[in-house]
Amino acid sequence: MDIHDVRKQLPIVERKIFLNHAATSPLPICAAKAMRKFLSDKIRFQSIRDIDLDSWLKKIADSKKLFSKLIGAGEHEIARIPNTTFGLNLIAQMLPCKPGDNVVTNTLEYPSNVIVWLKLKEKDVEVRFVKDINGKISLDELEKSVDDRTVAVAIGQVGWFNGFRHNLKAISEIAHDKGAFLVVDAIQAVGNMRIDVTKEGIDFLSCGSYKWLLGPPGAGFLYVRKDLIDEFNPPILGENSLKSEVVKTNIYERFDLFELKYSQGISKYEVVHLNDIAFIGVSESMRLLLDFGIENIEKRIETINDYLIERLLENGYEIRTPLSKEERHAIINFKIRDPNKAVEFLSKNGIIVSRRVGGIRVSPHFYNTEEEIDKFIEALKNLK
Repeated sequence: MDIHDVRKQLPIVERKIFLNHAATSPLPICAAKAMRKFLSDKIRFQSIRDIDLDSWLKKIADSKKLFSKLIGAGEHEIARIPNTTFGLNLIAQMLPCKPGDNVVTNTLEYPSNVIVWLKLKEKDVEVRFVKDINGKISLDELEKSVDDRTVAVAIGQVGWFNGFRHNLKAISEIAHDKGAFLVVDAIQAVGNMRIDVTKEGIDFLSCGSYKWLLGPPGAGFLYVRKDLIDEFNPPILGENSLKSEVVKTNIYERFDLFELKYSQGISKYEVVHLNDIAFIGVSESMRLLLDFGIENIEKRIETINDYLIERLLENGYEIRTPLSKEERHAIINFKIRDPNKAVEFLSKNGIIVSRRVGGIRVSPHFYNTEEEIDKFIEALKNLK
């Protein structure tokens, strides 16, 4: 499979130059077809017994296997959840926080990975913010904030507005040295770079489907390190949270629920009924990514972003993303007068980007081309 094959899966490239994957992504044809087939079966058959249910359940379950491959985890360490924020809430509310404990985060985080921790202030837990300097987080400053009362260090693997890339391995060593957990919001990373949760020392990770995974909204994944799965129980419960003997085999009989007995294993974190069609769609999108190769995707994104930075600099734009390759990934932010006007003008000219924090955020995926970057730069030149 080459980029030409991938672009055939994305009809949007015939009409638009889409450089906005940090916000949302176009849906590949293969994902749309799988979702339509599922809906077609639901429409055609009166009863769920008439559907090839086992086949569809396997497709839905396969989403966990596919996601596990993208982050170097075991399938048994992955739970299906509705979205990134849901997973972060689960983690924040189940960690053993006591009055006087603290959580360390930073000023580059997306609000979802801040407010879930601010909620812990109700338990007299301190939330410490490491301040960014020129769009970067200093490891030395982060280390100063972590102490023996730190329960978790909460990090977005790639910065949502400027693409700052955290050194997770180093951060995990800082956290673990003090007995704290590393919690990662990975929605700006999974699908655009290689991740190995074991090598990088990640304890918990949450990710949604609709950005770099090229999936529809409504699906997400929670990673819990295998030795932690049964150390904790989810703060909200559903049928999967209960031991199997508590729930009668025959669904039409009453449940004898007089005592709460937690189930074992990752499925206890799958506490709500989920959007099956979204998981079917993102499964096909993840297959597309894996077929192309995540290492190839990472290299291609680095190449296209290097070219984008080169073109922006030669045209006099101030880059707000760190220029060092070790400190950036996937997202480029640059300064421009009147970002609102610029984004509107570009959109009218078929180029999709975002305004973020006083600049323009550009987030190309692996299927974008240098020719599209050139057209983007030419459009900027025509901006009055």
